[in-house]
Parts: sequence; structure tokens; C-alpha cells
Amino acid sequence: MSKLGIAVAAVLALAAASVAIWAWISLGAVQMSASGYIALVLGGVATLGLAGGLIALLFYSHNKGFDDAAGGRRIDDDKPR
Repeated sequence: MSKLGIAVAAVLALAAASVAIWAWISLGAVQMSASGYIALVLGGVATLGLAGGLIALLFYSHNKGFDDAAGGRRIDDDKPR
């Protein structure tokens, strides 16, 4: 990834974080029950678990060669071994 790409990603991440912080602060003194915090944590854990599982399937599929035929000819096919 180029330096410009990293800079753009960092700016976008900071912008998203600042909007999230602003939204959290603007809620004021809203109370959340214990079940709300449990749901928040379980939702975050489930999202991270799903993302990790999908990434694991992506790597598994690539390593086993299941997706070779989908893209046509591979660039590596032209290189001598």
C-alpha cells in the first residue's frame, strides 16, 4: 500500500472515530441497563467472530485452490518454476 493510501485510510479512520465520539457525547445522560451493555458486548464479539471466520474461510479457499478457476488464467502461470 502506498503512503497516500495509508494517509487516506488514517484520515477516514479519524473522521469515523470523531463522528462516533461526537454521537456518543451528544446523547448526554442517557442511561443504559446492564442488559444493554451485555447486548452491546455480545454484538461486538459476534461481529468480530463473524469477520474472523469469513477471513479464515477466505484464506482456506485460497490455499486449497478453490478459487483458481473463477478468475481465469493466473499471473503465476506465466512464470517458470
